[in-house]
Amino acid sequence: MPFVAPLFVPADHPQRFAKAASTHADAVIIDLEDAVAPAAKQAARNAMLAADIGDKPLIVRVNGSPTPWWDEDLAVVARSRAALVMVPKAESVSS
Repeated sequence: MPFVAPLFVPADHPQRFAKAASTHADAVIIDLEDAVAPAAKQAARNAMLAADIGDKPLIVRVNGSPTPWWDEDLAVVARSRAALVMVPKAESVSS
């Protein structure tokens, strides 16, 4: 079943995760990408790993492959319970 109405939550605002999970959204998307300032990326990854969104599917939007955060985002997502990984809009065939 596709996720018709997922809800985005910035990963550096973990206090919003439970609220997002309590809505009628089909899934929660924790955003590590442009919603998070560079200085907050590591704390945001840690918050995503600790996220308690109940039984809602977790989707994680990562930073793009040309960024310095790509590798670490993927490594952290691999340790998470994410159902899906969302990559940002591709800007070229190679990214």
